[in-house]
This record gives sequence, structure tokens and C-alpha cells, in this order.
Amino acid sequence: MAAAAAARGARLAGWRLWRGRAALQCQLYPPQRAFQASAVLRRVFDEQKKEPLASSSQHQFDSHPADHQPEQERQGHCPSYTGQGGQESEDYESEEQLQHRILTAALEFVPEHGWTAEAIAEGAKTLGLSAAAAGMFHSDGSDLILHFVSECNTKLSELLEQEQKLVQLGEAEKKPTDQFLKDAVEARLRMLIPYIEKWPQALSILLLPRNIPSSLNLLTSMIDDIWQYAGDQSTDFNWYTRRAVLTGIYNTTELVMLQDSSPDFEETWRFLKNRVADAMSMGNAADQVRSTGEAVVQGLMGAAVTIKNLAGLNQRR
Repeated sequence: MAAAAAARGARLAGWRLWRGRAALQCQLYPPQRAFQASAVLRRVFDEQKKEPLASSSQHQFDSHPADHQPEQERQGHCPSYTGQGGQESEDYESEEQLQHRILTAALEFVPEHGWTAEAIAEGAKTLGLSAAAAGMFHSDGSDLILHFVSECNTKLSELLEQEQKLVQLGEAEKKPTDQFLKDAVEARLRMLIPYIEKWPQALSILLLPRNIPSSLNLLTSMIDDIWQYAGDQSTDFNWYTRRAVLTGIYNTTELVMLQDSSPDFEETWRFLKNRVADAMSMGNAADQVRSTGEAVVQGLMGAAVTIKNLAGLNQRR
């Protein structure tokens, strides 16, 4: 038992070291980037001081229908802090919190403007900020894409955790592993549907060299979460192959989804079900490794061309 636990710990450490290395690479931005963001942040706040938003905020509040809440209430209040005098201030907000709010608001404009600085600028405007706030982010839209992917991963983890609790309470039956994996991947891919027309553009941006470490880190984290909630307790080489196989299934199904015109993406979910069934029926680790290697090679050769073509078609529409 002790040896098995030690082996599993070593493999977990190896997997997370790989993910951590990618995360570290994506955090090593030049110092000038931080100064640029700070300068833009000061510019945004300066413009807010010069142009009070009381009248415009009142107009936005009055323009909402009776059955809808004001924009500020729907998105939540700004973070507050308590000063030394015991008084709360609603004006304090960290740079990270402000960026999170701007990117979240910008998602509404992705279907129209794509994953661009224009969408971020429009999102900033809905918060009463200057369009100059878009200068806090990379101009290629990668910050917006990575924010969306991270938010989707968080939602999936919450969904899987809730399902796990229902099983533990006896309020739901535990799914077979193949059904669980299929449902989890489908749930995650369905989050792309509101932005499906612009997703080829997002994938092409994520394939840029400087965005690959962050993208890879988010992907491996999501795959690891799915297997953890599926109850994977393997301590041998299968620990790696299972995650590699599911990564290949997710990526290939994502590409199928981009070209699927069937109602409610029925063909995509059928493809996903078959690929999961194939993976579960593999006889041994050697077959898994060979099959995974072939899928990765084919995927790398075709993904870039497919995404480029799809992005070009969407731009001409």
C-alpha cells in the first residue's frame, strides 16, 4: 500500500510539474508589460474622475425593463474594503479584479467583434470605463480567450463537484466511467456553443507560440479534473495514458464540432460517444500508447490547417 501511494504521488508530481512549467513560462512577461498595464489603469481612472458617471448611470438604470435588474446589480458590486476607521469603501478594486470584470463583460460582444480588442473595449464601456481600458490586455485577444477557457473550466469543476456530492448523498447513481467521461466532455464543449462561429479564430490565436503554455496548462488541468471526479486511482503508467487519451478525444471532438451542421451538434456527440467507447475497450497500455501517438501526430498535422481554413471562412461570412 505504501509503495503504491508513493508511486501515485510521484506520478502526480510529474504531471503537475509539467503543468507548472507551462504556467511558469506564461507568467514570465517582460517588466514593461506591467508598467504598461499600470499606466493604462491610471489613465482609465483619470478619465473617470474627469467625467462623472452619475447621469449616465441613472440613464442606464432607467432604461432597464421592469423585469430586469440594473447592469451593476447583475454583475455584482465592486469589491470593498474596511479602512482603519472601520468605514467601508466601495471605490477600491485591484487591477486583477478590474481586469476580470472587463473580460467577463467583453464576452457579450465576442459574437459581434470576435476575440479582439474591440470586444474588450465594448465590455469596458458597459462598466462605465473608457475604451482605453483595452490597452491593459494583449492586442491579439488572447487574454480574453484564456479568461473564457478558465471560466469554463471552473464551471465544469463546479458541475462535477455537485454531481459527486449528489452521489455521495445517495440522491443520484454513480455513472459508469465511459458515460461519465462522455457527459463531462460534452458539458465542457457545449460551453463553446454561444461563440462557435468565432471559436476557430480563438483556436488560431491559442496556437501562437507565446499562448501555447497557458493554453496547455488550462487543458491539462481540465482533463485532470475530469479524471479525478471520475474516480481514477491508478498509480501505474495508465495514469498518464488515460489523460493523454482523453486529451486527444477532447481535441478531435472539438474540431468535429466546428464543422458540424447537424441539429444540436448531434453528429459531434455521436462521434464523442464512439471515441470514448473505443478508448474504454482498449486491451492494454501498449495499445493506448500507440493509438494516442497516432492521434496526436494526425491532430498536430491537421489541426492548424483546419483551424486556419475555418477562420478564413468565418471572416468571409
